[in-house]
Amino acid sequence: MAVSEKKAVATPATAAPVSAPGWVLALYLGGFTLVFIGERVLAGLEKGPAFITGLGVLGVLVATMLRFSPRFRSGGERRSIETQLAVLSLIGVAALALYGLTTPSAMERFFAGLEDAKRTRVTEFLTVAFVSLGLVATLPMIFAETALRPMRNSSHPESRRVRAAAGAGLTLSLAAVYLALFAYAASGVKLDVDFSYFKTSRPSESTVKLAQSLPDPVRVVAFFPQVSQVKSEVERYLNDLRPRAPKLQIEVRDRLLAPKLAKELRATQDGVVVLARGTTTQSVVIGTELEQAKNKLKTLDRDFQEQLTKLSRARRTAYLSVGHGELNDSPKAPPGPGARSASIARTLLQRLNYLVKDLGLAQGLAKDVPDDADLVLVLGPTEPFAKEEILALSRYVNRSGKLFLALDADSFSTREWVEGEAIPAPEPAAKTPPASSAAPAGSAAPAGSSAPPAAPPSPATGPLNQLAGLVGLVYSTDVLANERMHVRLRNDETDRARLVTQSFSSHASVSTLSRNAARAAVVVFGSGSLEKARGANQRMDFAVKAPSGTFPDKNRNYTHDRDSEKVTTYNIAAAVTLTPDDAAKTADLAAAHAGDKSKDDDKKKDEKKKDEKKNDPKEMRAFVLADADAISDFVLGEVITNQMMFADAVRWLVGEESLAGPPNTEEDKRIQHTKQQDLTWFYATIFGAPGLVLAAGIVLSRRSRRERGAKA
Repeated sequence: MAVSEKKAVATPATAAPVSAPGWVLALYLGGFTLVFIGERVLAGLEKGPAFITGLGVLGVLVATMLRFSPRFRSGGERRSIETQLAVLSLIGVAALALYGLTTPSAMERFFAGLEDAKRTRVTEFLTVAFVSLGLVATLPMIFAETALRPMRNSSHPESRRVRAAAGAGLTLSLAAVYLALFAYAASGVKLDVDFSYFKTSRPSESTVKLAQSLPDPVRVVAFFPQVSQVKSEVERYLNDLRPRAPKLQIEVRDRLLAPKLAKELRATQDGVVVLARGTTTQSVVIGTELEQAKNKLKTLDRDFQEQLTKLSRARRTAYLSVGHGELNDSPKAPPGPGARSASIARTLLQRLNYLVKDLGLAQGLAKDVPDDADLVLVLGPTEPFAKEEILALSRYVNRSGKLFLALDADSFSTREWVEGEAIPAPEPAAKTPPASSAAPAGSAAPAGSSAPPAAPPSPATGPLNQLAGLVGLVYSTDVLANERMHVRLRNDETDRARLVTQSFSSHASVSTLSRNAARAAVVVFGSGSLEKARGANQRMDFAVKAPSGTFPDKNRNYTHDRDSEKVTTYNIAAAVTLTPDDAAKTADLAAAHAGDKSKDDDKKKDEKKKDEKKNDPKEMRAFVLADADAISDFVLGEVITNQMMFADAVRWLVGEESLAGPPNTEEDKRIQHTKQQDLTWFYATIFGAPGLVLAAGIVLSRRSRRERGAKA
């Protein structure tokens, strides 16, 4: 009777099937975590890592043994689930065993007889194997346990759902293994793929014209190793140039195989192109490694043209006026729309083979312009010139000088002219007349006149019109604005004074721009306007005009006031010429007005310069720009067409207009955004793009659900 009662009590206990508790998975994963900590995080310590690693291995083994406990393997569906989890646990144990073989002590014990290369391969294979098995074991187990959790205490768990979850985890782990193996294999392949833009520049028309105009043959020798990608690029450029420039004697040599020639041309390294004319040489250093030479190859035509110009043309001298707040007289300022600096203009002059010097009171401008001046540039003065300086510039102009004027009304100081009103007027018969008398064609009363002295000019127009009057122009300081054709920089109404124009004449000073007017544009920031002075006998071509719809913003409200601000054609740049006969007449008139006694000396200097510079045009030439900001560093650095205008104007001034044209460059164009544009791009990439992806996913998901519902 007692025995039967015991059986009755024991039977229910053995019949109730149960699953392994959830903490078994935590023990299993915790063991792997401890192994990682002991072998990776604490690997540098002398004591402790081995204990942590051993504890982790013990945790994995205990969890695996619990999976095989008969207590958790009763019942059909439950037994299938536990068997699957037990197999995954065994795979994890195998991963730990393979990892153990990769430890230094195991390698010395089991693989000591292998060569270093083979041992390295074995280590790499075991590393890939244990990482792969570890992923295959843990991810499916986590997915299966997640699916089993709501059914753990159920009497009839669904093994199919658990197998599906484990299968999803296995798929994910195998995908991760594949990607890891692919990346690992790719790291061993020495293959570099560069998707950035690269192209070697080709010979430009201006380089070809320069080469064709050479007075003597020029030897061009490229020194490169026999096998070099850079050599192929340079050779392609020179071969394109060879048939169009017969005076260039082009060779490609190996420096080590031609040591005598390399020594003669002073080539001390590979990857250099040497240009030689007689005993004079110029070099273009490029390099022999393609990755380092890419930037040089992009600008090869520009650099080659610069060195060829230095070799083929006598070096000229350009004087930049200083001491009046010019762009070039200002210290280097941070880049920005209001920065006043002209380092790019100076660099362009040097590339055109000019020796650039300063010219001001300290350099003798009050006495005269130096005889070696091939070109004088006045770039955006903000202070008035002294009357002696104006007279010196006037004499220079009248002896067929070359003058580049860039005026800037909105930057001119008024201090000197306000103070000047308190200075007593000079005696008309005994004193030198005011500085404004240096302007040609009736800008002041003749010396000795009994007429009362003229009132000082207005602060904005007087000093600038003195300079413009040297070449027969009148300069208006009313800033031009346009409500439609302007550059958006600050995104407010002040942008209307930053004009962009494509209106060019066919004059040689803007020949490159006029040939490319459909896609070339010049930018001016706060420009005045130019007109021919009454009675001026100079020939003038207004080479650049403001766009249609432009008006003079007299009250600076950047809005067109129809009653007072007329919309018409306004001139931004003028090319002025004066023949020697007309110059002599103007010189006589200027000398009579200014009381200048040096006319005979000027004639002697003029004859001397005619003998020394027979290649110069026999006429006065001037290029006047109504906005100096157009050649400031900020604008020249952003607008390549403004550089073209400056370079072509300089070439025309000295009679080299046949060489006008930009060199070919393949440099990447810098993308500039305003602050508002930066904010737009930021929010578009952070929120806009993910939002579009999410919206597309929602639309596709709903469409697939409707299709499944329709089929059902």
